[in-house]
Amino acid sequence: MGAAGDRANRWGAAASPSGWPVWGHDAAVGGLRQEIAAGRVRHAYLFAGAEGVGKAALAEAFAQALCCDAPPAPGLACGACRACRKIARGVHPDVQVASLATQAAVAEKQGRKNTSLTIETVRELSAGAALRPLEARWRVVLVEDAETLQGVAQEALLKTLEEPPAYVVIVLLADDAEALLPTIRSRCQLVELRPVARAVVAASLQAAGIAPARADEIAALAGGRPGWAHRAATDARLLAQQRDALERALAWIAGSPYERLVTAVRLGDSFTKRRAEIFSDLDTLLGVWRDALLLRADQTDYVTYRGDAARLSELARGWQMADVHRAVCSVRTCLADLDANVRPRLAIETMVLQWPTAPGSR
Repeated sequence: MGAAGDRANRWGAAASPSGWPVWGHDAAVGGLRQEIAAGRVRHAYLFAGAEGVGKAALAEAFAQALCCDAPPAPGLACGACRACRKIARGVHPDVQVASLATQAAVAEKQGRKNTSLTIETVRELSAGAALRPLEARWRVVLVEDAETLQGVAQEALLKTLEEPPAYVVIVLLADDAEALLPTIRSRCQLVELRPVARAVVAASLQAAGIAPARADEIAALAGGRPGWAHRAATDARLLAQQRDALERALAWIAGSPYERLVTAVRLGDSFTKRRAEIFSDLDTLLGVWRDALLLRADQTDYVTYRGDAARLSELARGWQMADVHRAVCSVRTCLADLDANVRPRLAIETMVLQWPTAPGSR
């Protein structure tokens, strides 16, 4: 597999109740296992779900189940044979991967931006798909970051999806399935991955050797994304980025009405250049307001940012439940407006004007 955004390396496979090294997606795993066992494997799948939810881990496990040399049962992979180990290392000749990461080296050499999968990448995939498997029964083509496929690239991919060789399985991985053409989606079996319960994410971290207290802390921050949680457990930078985003959100909420508007104007004016970063910050902001609502309702067990509960409680002191609920709704509306291409500055300014005044800023 490539260096995908949501790839988690071995999620405590032995303890996974699904039988695959994938946690929290038992229905998806069960359906894929049944198709393999019954010999009804489709030639195209679309794994869709939020970044970090586990799409790449599911795709790797699916490839292993298809190509395993010694499956312990139909639809299962042993994880230890030559084929399984090759797939885990990303060197199996019959498992072809395309992603922004694999495309990056070529893009840099040619002096191009690497923000979308190009038609050249799709042509290489199609050429590879036409080759017969060398070692396994199937040739598996995994297309990560599929939501970034250029229009012409999707049209080129459509030709392969319409007439795939009998031995090919194509798996598209997309954060947003709607970013793909309807004709692409109609030719794929959709497998939607939903956020995973916090307790399940914590259990998967503990199965991977993470101490219970730390597993609970990271699971709370993960927002139902096991892939993100497993990366964060071994990459301090992710937790540092989360901490920085949290500090920005708390400072924004704690500011005076004027300071809040200044921040809104700054973000609105820079939205085009910083779209992904601002969306991420707004997601964090939504989580902070949600925590404030939970604290007002004395539901502390469900708080995401547990280490900052005292600071947030101090901020929320004097606010009514209706005030905090209105703030939560304002962030949700802002996110929806920005996604619908409403003017960024207008959307963000409208949001902050609905927030309750912070203590001491009147």
